[in-house]
Amino acid sequence: MESLYLWLNQFKLDERMHALAFVREKLIFISRQEFQQLAEILYHDVIRRQQIRVAAEIAGVPTHKIRFIRESESFRQVTRASLYVGMSDGARIDYIRRQNLDIGNEQVLPYYEVSPAKKEDLKKELRKDLLNPEALFRCIFLIDDFCGSGRTLLREVMNTDIDQPFEPPVIPLSWQSKYRFTKETNELELDYQDSFSEAEQQTLLGMGTTPNYIKAVHSLLEKCAKHETSLKGSLNKVARLDGLRDLLDTNGLVYFCPLLATEQALNRLRPLVINLPGQFAHTQILPGSVLKNSERITSKENPIGALCENYYTNDLEDQHTGCVKFGFDNCGLPLVLHHNTPNNSIFLLWARKHPGFSPLFVRYERHGREVT
Repeated sequence: MESLYLWLNQFKLDERMHALAFVREKLIFISRQEFQQLAEILYHDVIRRQQIRVAAEIAGVPTHKIRFIRESESFRQVTRASLYVGMSDGARIDYIRRQNLDIGNEQVLPYYEVSPAKKEDLKKELRKDLLNPEALFRCIFLIDDFCGSGRTLLREVMNTDIDQPFEPPVIPLSWQSKYRFTKETNELELDYQDSFSEAEQQTLLGMGTTPNYIKAVHSLLEKCAKHETSLKGSLNKVARLDGLRDLLDTNGLVYFCPLLATEQALNRLRPLVINLPGQFAHTQILPGSVLKNSERITSKENPIGALCENYYTNDLEDQHTGCVKFGFDNCGLPLVLHHNTPNNSIFLLWARKHPGFSPLFVRYERHGREVT
C-alpha cells in the first residue's frame, strides 16, 4: 500500500484515477503459486501429450488409446529419452523435477550451455537405461519461464566488415541495442527490420566519416533490402552442433515450452525457427499460457499510454534496451511476475532512474546490471 500511495502521488490529480483504475482492472500479476500451477499445466497437459503422441506413433496405435500407450514399452522409452533443458534461471526446472519423480537427474539440464563431458555423460546413462549403444534423445523440451519479445531467444541480424582504414563509429545510446561495432573483428552488426526510413539511413551513415565506413553501412542496407540475414539468440546456440543438436536422434523432436508467452513473441518466433539448423528447424512452440496482444498498451490514446508519453525520459535507455517508453521492444505489457518485473512491461511500473520517480514494483536486472 505504501508503494501504491507513493506511486499514485507522483501523478497529477486528474491522472491518479486513471492510474488507480489501471492497477485495479488491467494489471496482471502472476504469483508464485500461479507460476507453479503453470508448470504443472505445462508438464501434464503439454509435455505429456507430446510424449503420448510420439509413443503412439512408434507403437502404431491411435492416440486415443491412452491407457495402452501409457503402459507400453514405447512410452517408457520415449519418456526416458526426453531431455528437459532450462533456457533461463527462472524456468522452474527444479519444481518440475521434484513434482514428477519419474524424471531422472540425468534427463535434466538446468541451463542450455553445457560442456562436452556432460553431454557424454547424458548419452552414456541414456544408452545404459535403454540397452541401446547408439541411443540418443527422442524429445528435447526447452523450458522457459516467460517469453516477452522473443528477441533474446531468436533474432535476425546483418553483418559486414569495415575495410581499413577507418575510424570507429560513434553509436548513440538510442541505437546501441540494435547496432553494434566489434573492435576486435572490425565488424558491424545491425538488427534486421523490414525497412529503414531515410532519416534512419542518414543517422547510420552519420555515425562515421571514412569512405570505408560509409561503404559498410551501404552493404548492411543492401542486405536488409535482400533479406540476407543470420540468426542469433539462445535458440540458435542450442541448435548448433556444439549446443544440443548432437544429443538428438535423427527422428527426434524439439519443443520450446515457455510457462507464459506473449502473442507478440509467438508471432515473431514461429517464422524464424524454420531457419534453424537440422531438426531444430521443426521446433514446435508450445506455451503453458499466452498473453494476448489485446492486453498491450502501445498508444497515447490509452489513458495509461498517455502517462507513458508524459513521464518518459531518455534516462531510462541503455545500450541493451534502447527506448522503453512502452517497455522493451514496444511490448507495452501490464505485467508483473512475483519474482521480477519484465522490462517488456510499461516503464511506469518498474522504472526509478529519473529523479523523483518511485516504481510500483521493483525490477532486478540480469547480467549484473543495477536494480531499476
